[in-house]
Amino acid sequence: MKWPFTFNKKNPGFNQERIDRYKQLRAIGRDLNMILVKQLPKAAVAECGKKLGIYKAGTLILNNDDEIAILFDYCLYHYRRGGKNVIERYLDNSPPPSDSMEMTLLQAMQASFYSIFKVVEIHPKQGASIKDLLSQKVINLFDIGLSETGYLGLHITGRLLPFADFHMSSGSLIPLPDTVFEGTIIPIVRKFFKTYEPGNMPTLSPGQEASFTAEMIRVSLHAGGEDNVFYTDNEH
Repeated sequence: MKWPFTFNKKNPGFNQERIDRYKQLRAIGRDLNMILVKQLPKAAVAECGKKLGIYKAGTLILNNDDEIAILFDYCLYHYRRGGKNVIERYLDNSPPPSDSMEMTLLQAMQASFYSIFKVVEIHPKQGASIKDLLSQKVINLFDIGLSETGYLGLHITGRLLPFADFHMSSGSLIPLPDTVFEGTIIPIVRKFFKTYEPGNMPTLSPGQEASFTAEMIRVSLHAGGEDNVFYTDNEH
């Protein structure tokens, strides 16, 4: 398939300084995620796996290796004890220096959000401009993997981390068939955002956000089945 790549050389969101910073943050994020995963309680995988529909009868049921990364990502953000997830507990117990890139990353993780996006422009070897279909905002996303294998009009679900001048994913983005977006995703959105209007999003509680994200992931994983191919950003 020949994808209709486009590239806007004048887009100020994509420049070398920001690309270098993004690559640094991605590398720090991989190391930080490994630390945080090790701090998850043993019950987290089973409890979260059940919510995502990939843990049954005491066993993880995975179609491919990328699904374990999606499970751990969900655990980091939504498995709570005492009202706090592992990211918040890490900040309480061993906060990095306030001016460090690790702190910048942790703050972005705290401000992260899960949504449905549509690719509106591809920037080769850099990322893509994507439209958040809930907020209606167009976002500059640094994601080398998506820039290499994504295409215009692609619907994806995933978690984004916001920084001052760009966004990056938490690791993996899940592609969605158009029919699934229209027939299944929109009803989920209206279930959780009862007063939903494009561009005017009510705020969810942490529990509601966890349930919304779980339903989104469960539907997205089911839509692709065993042949699902994720957009996983492993750029060094």
